[in-house]
Amino acid sequence: MRKLVLGICCAVLLVSFAFAAPVTVEFWHAMGGGHGETLAELVKLFNQQNADMQINAVYIGNYNALQQKLLASVQSNTLPGLSQAYSNWTSKLLHSNIVQDLTPFLNDPEVGLTKEEWEDIWEPFQKMCTWGDKVYAIPFNKSIYVFYYNTDVFDMEGLDAPKTMEDLYAICRMLTVDENNDGTIDRYAFGYRTTVDHFGVFLYAFGGEIVHENEDGTYVVKINSQETRKTLTFMKRLKDENIALVQGGYLDAPFGEGSVASFIETIASKPYVESGSKGKHDWNWTSVPFDVKLNPPFAGTDVIMFNTIPQEQKKVAWEFLKFLCSPKVTTFWSLKTGYVPVRKSALETSEWKIFVKMDPKAAIPVKFIGQGYSDPKPSTWEEIRGTVTNMLNNVLFDKWTIEEGLAWAEREIKNYLAK
Repeated sequence: MRKLVLGICCAVLLVSFAFAAPVTVEFWHAMGGGHGETLAELVKLFNQQNADMQINAVYIGNYNALQQKLLASVQSNTLPGLSQAYSNWTSKLLHSNIVQDLTPFLNDPEVGLTKEEWEDIWEPFQKMCTWGDKVYAIPFNKSIYVFYYNTDVFDMEGLDAPKTMEDLYAICRMLTVDENNDGTIDRYAFGYRTTVDHFGVFLYAFGGEIVHENEDGTYVVKINSQETRKTLTFMKRLKDENIALVQGGYLDAPFGEGSVASFIETIASKPYVESGSKGKHDWNWTSVPFDVKLNPPFAGTDVIMFNTIPQEQKKVAWEFLKFLCSPKVTTFWSLKTGYVPVRKSALETSEWKIFVKMDPKAAIPVKFIGQGYSDPKPSTWEEIRGTVTNMLNNVLFDKWTIEEGLAWAEREIKNYLAK
């Protein structure tokens, strides 16, 4: 009898222990502030819905800190199970053979995504997560570049937002004013930043590329082209004629103050634009102007899994990845943070439809997702970006001619790709 009771007690204890010890996966991220709070809500919901699974979200601080910590953890063998990562980070980590190929999970008939579910993810985001015929990431926080404009100023002058680069130039000439004729511009029509990202917005709009990614995963340097010459000539013209504010820092503050009537930035600037413009002027956003084709670039990261964790943790990690990109969750993430939903079907949810009825501006950027441009993914993309930024500033501020800048950038980028 005692043996029977003891056996029953042991069985109960074993069952209790099983329920008390869910499989835990660590997830590193760089989402601070309100974005971090929203991510914490999602992690809490996942953990509540899955008693045998636990995601432990760890805030690293910022993207630079996260990248450095990941690279250091490769050397010390202390990687987490999951992490946010830009595509070029993933490319760099792939050289160490530590990123989990998600294709077997994706195609698993029991726990994977159907063909329809995978194709429900916007095609540019699929591309950003795919290397060759293998998927190594799931899209997460994605934003797109748009054209912000002061509707009070534009309406007063009877102007629509520019659709082409010629329109933008004309508006810059019309709306840039020195109201008291003291030789100082009181309001610029437009502003742009002297960064590789803003250069990319113009370059892609003129039909150019910095680097072209072939289907076989090789890369061709494209920066020394007629499209790039047009881009630099246009950007330099706006600066030299003093009809655009050109600076390195963010432009939401001067836009809010009214000293700049329009600028280009990702939709992530929306809360800053709203707070800076409140009580001063109204605003709206639309697609970036273009010359050859509408080709707005994306910003944001994916989430990757590391193959260094045990199989039982990989199963939990995969379930969390599916959770993050599910229609309801990506809709919630978008409504709370301003990032675009990564699934097309999110736009058909009742939550999204109610949201855009309350805030019609939110419906505008998603119209351009299918036409967006995803950056190439060489592992030296960060170094290439630095090269382009240096070239841009040296050309804009007359240290180099356009030809000198392009020849130098082409040589540097070829060297980086050779690595």
